[in-house]
Amino acid sequence: MSKQTLMKTITTELEILNNEVDRKIIRGFSYKRESQRHKFLLSQLSTLNGSQTHNWLGKTMRLISTFIL
Repeated sequence: MSKQTLMKTITTELEILNNEVDRKIIRGFSYKRESQRHKFLLSQLSTLNGSQTHNWLGKTMRLISTFIL
């Protein structure tokens, strides 16, 4: 599987997972398992992109988005 195909597959999986989490939030169900899968997929996508998400601004934005969502 090429890098581009893998990135597209992961992105599609993230979209599906986001929709599932949204449905669970609306219904008041726990989405802990989905959030762990989401974190894993984001880390895989980040590794494929070769981006550095370990800087202080990235960590701060993730922390803020945790409380907003």
